[in-house]
Amino acid sequence: MTGMDEYVSLMSSLPSTERLFLAQLPAISRLRLELRLKQLKEQDLWTLRQVESVLNWSMQNLASSDKELINHAKTVFVGLQSETLKTLVRDKMELRTCIAALRRRAQGEHAPDNVNWGFGSWVSHINRNWNETHFALETVFPWLPQAKGFMDNKDAEGMERFILDLAFKQLQRCGNQHYFDLEAVIIYVLKWDIVDRTTHYNIEAAKIKYELQQSKCEYTCRYRAGKRPCYCQSRCCAR
Repeated sequence: MTGMDEYVSLMSSLPSTERLFLAQLPAISRLRLELRLKQLKEQDLWTLRQVESVLNWSMQNLASSDKELINHAKTVFVGLQSETLKTLVRDKMELRTCIAALRRRAQGEHAPDNVNWGFGSWVSHINRNWNETHFALETVFPWLPQAKGFMDNKDAEGMERFILDLAFKQLQRCGNQHYFDLEAVIIYVLKWDIVDRTTHYNIEAAKIKYELQQSKCEYTCRYRAGKRPCYCQSRCCAR
């Protein structure tokens, strides 16, 4: 089987990853996905793992410092031969850099005096424009005002979904010209990672919502029975 045939066979065997936030579960389990990925040549699989080590949070060492993670991303970026894969890494890391800058500033930090904290060509620009509302980058990154809105409102759930949606759209743009090659496979796996993270997030959110509803009902009944005040802060006492 030729290299192209291998990619055609692999990609044709994989279900769609579209409809990100509507998915209840990934269309294929990680175990089955890994079995399919064994069709890749060793070098191709190594490239996939390198990209995932930068872009998939679950594959990163939580004990690593920000500087170590940034240096690792730079090392992987330089070693990539594909311009598409370099674009994937650059776009995602620049997104993370902008979000990190918003968080740092929201926590009262002053402008960094070096470029080691971020990734990409805009780090020095962010340092110089630290006190500008959107770091003077809203024309480069049109999504920055909305991201700042989530940050200002302390809307962690909204920010999480917003970032995942941005990342997914970035992958879609890069994947428009790749269908049966290594880039297409890597883009698929990165999409799968986002879908998996989102569905697990949805499951946890559903559990929390159910627990809150149960708690609300319990507190409402006790409040109306005059046994204790309601502290659920869900306005259940007003009903």
